Amino acid sequence: MKNLKDKNKLLLAMLMGSPLLLILVLQIGLDNAKATVDYFVAAAGLIAVSSAVLVMLSDIIPQSLKHKLVFLRLWNELPGHRCDKLCFSDPRLAEDELKATWQNVFGDHVSKKQRNGLWYKHIYKPVMDSPQVQSAHQKFLLYRDATAGSLVIIILLAAWAWCEVSIPHLGELHPWAITIQGLFIITMLFCAQSNGNRMVVNATVVKTSGD
Repeated sequence: MKNLKDKNKLLLAMLMGSPLLLILVLQIGLDNAKATVDYFVAAAGLIAVSSAVLVMLSDIIPQSLKHKLVFLRLWNELPGHRCDKLCFSDPRLAEDELKATWQNVFGDHVSKKQRNGLWYKHIYKPVMDSPQVQSAHQKFLLYRDATAGSLVIIILLAAWAWCEVSIPHLGELHPWAITIQGLFIITMLFCAQSNGNRMVVNATVVKTSGD
């Protein structure tokens, strides 16, 4: 996982910096941005540094909190807890076959709390290095961390708006800034959910094909 997170760091910084760059253009105005290229380049550099700091802050946020945020659940938040519903709804997988092969994972008697650990041990772990599983896992980590880092940004923007502070060269916060950041968070959240669910299904498909 650490290796996948390291691969994501540059793209993660770019992702979190993108809405900030758009907000910057709104703050100084498009005409001013064109007229003051040097200033704009310097500000863009500051955004790059800020994004790098946000990447580090994202690493500090506990994984369990990120998962609760992304999947909007307080308990049993990981998609592995719902691997039965996710896999049964995929046309590549047969419910009867899954229950017959991995009764201890997909059986009706298995509780939702236990299911994630059993899925991880018997299905995910043996195929975790396969390309299909790694790709979905890497994207899940990317969008999960982008969601967490962007939450920090929107909290800071909300504090700026609430305090009505006028920052030199930027002024007061543009009225669209929080909306832009909010839409970005929603997009990242849905991307994280989608790839987290896909990782569960892909791992099961790969494991089924290999057995």
